[in-house]
Amino acid sequence: MWEELENALAWYAAAPSRWVQSSRQELAAAAEWIWVVIQGDFAEDQSAAQIATGTVISMVPFVDQLCDIRDVVANCKKISEDDDNALHWFALAITLVGLVPVLGSLAKGCLKILLNGARKAVVTHTVKALNGSVWLATRPFVEASIVKLNQHLASPPVRKTLAALKIDNVYKHLATKTRELKAAASANALVKAFDSVIGPLKQLAELMDRWGSAAMKTQVGQLLAKVQVVRDKAHRKLGEVVQPLQDMLERIARRLDVEADMTYRASTNAHNPHAYRRPGLEAEIAALRADPPSWVKVRRRAPKKAKKTCPAIPEGYPDITDISASRPLRKSFRTFHILEPAEIPPGTVLYRVIDPNSADNSICWMRKEEFDLLKSKTDWRDRFAVWANWNGNGEVVTYTVPPGKPLKVWEGETASQVLKDRAGNPVKADDKGNYFWTAGGGKQIVLDPANLDTAHLGRRQPTNWGYSNFGGEHVDLVGVPTLTNNWHKGK
Repeated sequence: MWEELENALAWYAAAPSRWVQSSRQELAAAAEWIWVVIQGDFAEDQSAAQIATGTVISMVPFVDQLCDIRDVVANCKKISEDDDNALHWFALAITLVGLVPVLGSLAKGCLKILLNGARKAVVTHTVKALNGSVWLATRPFVEASIVKLNQHLASPPVRKTLAALKIDNVYKHLATKTRELKAAASANALVKAFDSVIGPLKQLAELMDRWGSAAMKTQVGQLLAKVQVVRDKAHRKLGEVVQPLQDMLERIARRLDVEADMTYRASTNAHNPHAYRRPGLEAEIAALRADPPSWVKVRRRAPKKAKKTCPAIPEGYPDITDISASRPLRKSFRTFHILEPAEIPPGTVLYRVIDPNSADNSICWMRKEEFDLLKSKTDWRDRFAVWANWNGNGEVVTYTVPPGKPLKVWEGETASQVLKDRAGNPVKADDKGNYFWTAGGGKQIVLDPANLDTAHLGRRQPTNWGYSNFGGEHVDLVGVPTLTNNWHKGK
């Protein structure tokens, strides 16, 4: 049992060096390790949440329990600071409702991702009061979690589980389970879920008492006392937040209904929950407002301004003007900060980063030396100013300039790009006049797809950056519709 617990602890924090150096014999170090893990803040990292609550949990016993313990402990610590704050109790209710035993392991793992998002809206003080505005404040966080849920559902263990359970539309299944959870959500059910965590917490406390120092025993005792005080008040206080909790669960169920409908229409006359779909504009906006990744810059102005006027077009070069007859090339000079006409010699290999739905023969490429500088999708999105709803990434295709004449292109520094809504207006990042920007700065090539020859196109290869967009998780290629060339006719 100890080896399994040790493996579970390793998901959350590295073992103390004293534990390793003592050949796993210094029990005081083990006690400190347990203490650090259960004192961790909410497990908001979705990659950890997926591992800890997904269908692979059986591989590492106790990981799921530790996730539940640390989240409940974090809730109790917040309540101890102000036990009359209804929002603290609401956050605890969101944590506990995911432990109510009406869900199978698949639904539990999936819904915890969404509930983590909803709880984050509360603990970050985005939700101001338990009134009609709860869902309005929570929705951007849930939308961001929908994106991460899609990544989770793309993983091979989950796909295998869906096949074994014969679940054709997983979103419809989750919507049904969410409504079952709503019906089961009551003060009694939440308190029982609380008790299911207190038992394992006390067992860990006994280990820390037995192995830890006198100071640690005092700290553990104080923690248990805080948890017990919260437990003593739980039935009454949780009863006061059950209604907004049920309302939120119904809203989540409706959102899953929409996702189920979108999935059904994704493939003609067939349910296709595993078809690749890059995130939509609205999902990306919601995700950025909830938790912008490192490649997104929140600022007033562009880090690298786009060209406002198009240079003269030399004979034989792609028409990148505002009135170009080629739709893909039209206005493409605005994607540059600096540009110049260039000739690419025969034999040169060009690279294009794409997702499974992207065309091989489109306008944006780069040289090999530029591609070799990219170590992650974060590098690519940052340097080449690519929004997730434009291109989901995950694959790369090459094109070798054929013998004969050089390929005439435009080459230069990529301009920053502001995220725009469907009306073409920049999306506000906050109320301070800031917008969402990608930085740019990579050296891009824009060419005319009509000048490409399919005979010189390479086979698609994985970038090994995964297919995710916001959480940074790696999605295995097994079963994902990847590495199939996609040459669009007429381009």
